[in-house]
Amino acid sequence: LLGSDVLLVAAEVLWNVLELDWEGAAEALGQEEVIECFRGFMEAVLSRGYRFKDKIFRNDIMVLLMYISKREENRQMFANTGLMSLLCKHTVGPAHWKYLMESGMLPESLAEAGSGQQQPDGQPGGVVLTSSQEDMEFRFLLWGTLARCCSVQECADIAVQFGVVSVLLSTTLDAQDGMLEQRPLSQEQRRKVQLEALSALFQLVQYVPDAFMGAHGNQAVLQLLSTTRSREVQKRCLNLLQVAVRRGPNFVNELGHLGTIGTLVELFADKDNPMSSRQLCVSILADMCADNADNRREFRKKDGVEAIRAEVLYRPDETTDNHLFYTLCVVDCVWSAIVGTRKNEIRFLDAGGIFALLDVLEVAPLLLKRQIIGCLADLMQYRKAAKLFVQWNSQVTMKGAVKILLELWRAEQEAATSTGRDGVIRDLERPLNPRTPEPVEERADQGRPNTGSSDSSIRSNSRASSALRQAKHFADTAASHASMRSSKTAEQRTAASTMRGTDAAFRNQADLTLIDKQDSRAKIFAVLQCINFECQEALTVNERQQMEAVKLFPTASELEAWIEVRENLEEKGLKPVAADWTWMQDSIAERKEQAAQVQGMQTSLADELRSEELAGLNRFYDDIRAHAQFRRSSKDEEHGSRAETPPMENSNDAFEPPTDELDGGFSSDGF
Repeated sequence: LLGSDVLLVAAEVLWNVLELDWEGAAEALGQEEVIECFRGFMEAVLSRGYRFKDKIFRNDIMVLLMYISKREENRQMFANTGLMSLLCKHTVGPAHWKYLMESGMLPESLAEAGSGQQQPDGQPGGVVLTSSQEDMEFRFLLWGTLARCCSVQECADIAVQFGVVSVLLSTTLDAQDGMLEQRPLSQEQRRKVQLEALSALFQLVQYVPDAFMGAHGNQAVLQLLSTTRSREVQKRCLNLLQVAVRRGPNFVNELGHLGTIGTLVELFADKDNPMSSRQLCVSILADMCADNADNRREFRKKDGVEAIRAEVLYRPDETTDNHLFYTLCVVDCVWSAIVGTRKNEIRFLDAGGIFALLDVLEVAPLLLKRQIIGCLADLMQYRKAAKLFVQWNSQVTMKGAVKILLELWRAEQEAATSTGRDGVIRDLERPLNPRTPEPVEERADQGRPNTGSSDSSIRSNSRASSALRQAKHFADTAASHASMRSSKTAEQRTAASTMRGTDAAFRNQADLTLIDKQDSRAKIFAVLQCINFECQEALTVNERQQMEAVKLFPTASELEAWIEVRENLEEKGLKPVAADWTWMQDSIAERKEQAAQVQGMQTSLADELRSEELAGLNRFYDDIRAHAQFRRSSKDEEHGSRAETPPMENSNDAFEPPTDELDGGFSSDGF
């Protein structure tokens, strides 16, 4: 049947079905009998498929196997039916297969499963892969399918015994390796071969890390990274190294001995490289230097501290790339490669590193702020860093670092609704995370003079919210009517796009919720504790309130923990012994009393602030009254002076006519 149009049409039909309904079709085709049929077709076409139509059919079958292998439950049958061995045999090539057969390294079962028609000299019979477009496509599909199937342990063992990892590594260094054809590959073909081989190795290093290390994979990838001129190949190598360093300390140590630190620092410092590649470099450096003193020392010797310090900035308007994630990776590298090693910290501080971190802290988004605060909390364990922290002032607002952190603390408190609008703790039992949020109306009215502005603002906001709700309802109604008038096909497309948009919205909302759940108050307390909660600037009343809450943080955390323990015991109906109960109650009472003292101090500060606001408001009204009285008195004096002065006396002095021209009855006074 090879070369028949019936096979091509059948493969095309299955392809279309898998694309339209992948889940159902992949489950239906994931039967052992079906996989055995695919193995028979592949064995026939790989041994006797010399014609062009045979190669097209072979590639179509490989596409179908790729779709089927995406369902994880189907991958085990690739090993059970011998299909995995057959595919591995054609992956390693004739020369490597002959070596495996002569050396007896393959078990008999795998040798039989992968064997086909053989020539007398031991070479496998069948079609030899060349550099033609069809054969290149087959290679790429074959590598990707094999790498995906290695997530199953049986398939991974087969790939390791065939030496698939070592063959792919040699292919990345020499794309011509394994090809019997003497015609050299073009530059574009070499690049594509390297990219696809690296993509397969990206998965294999996660599934068979020991085989990757045993085949000297780190050395091969690092060599390719140092010699390649292709940006895409360079980025693919960096992606592979990023996964490799997370496989364990053995990978980190080996990469450190191979000189990876110097290569990555050089690539990172080269600003001609794209930001995405530099981000990968700094991420790998952070993973390699975390908890590894040798790599940190090498990082310092290769001038990595100065290179990282130069990139501690946040200027998203200067590039179209995602500068937020890039800066996050830079701060993570500072945290991993510099903080904790005294010599690295001294270099970083001498280069103005802590000032750069504080400059970014002032303007960065919340996600980056929390990362920087955590880095500062560890960096300021060094006394010199704490002194420099106090000396910093913003170049934009001239605020000190303490004021910046108190603003962040206040934002965290408001997000947790732990304080009222006047800045006073709401719940003495849960000073940090109260059970019930504060009503919006109470927050709007609390701690404000009764001037009527708050009520009008609330009514205005209510009217605006109502208008927005009506507009949204009208838009939804109009959209529903429009969709009802559309055709059935259009409805299906709209529904599909709506579901995709809804899924994306849910994912974004989930990410935002995860970010909102993070709490940086513990980090802020750790930073301010390093300077003994002192500030060289004069704090406002609100800032003094927040500072008292910061000092209370450890006590408040212990109080909430004790309250949680007591509530859990009551919920489960457990009654502790008298000594434990007394200890728990005394601990709660002691910490609750401290919280009450802080609440009293905050209340007195709020009263002081309210008195200052009222006094300022009264002074403002007094100034207005005095100015109005002055204007009225000035007008009264002006009217009085006008009434006493004869009209037009001054205007006629310069134009008084001669007395001899007047008709006897007129005078200047009468005129």
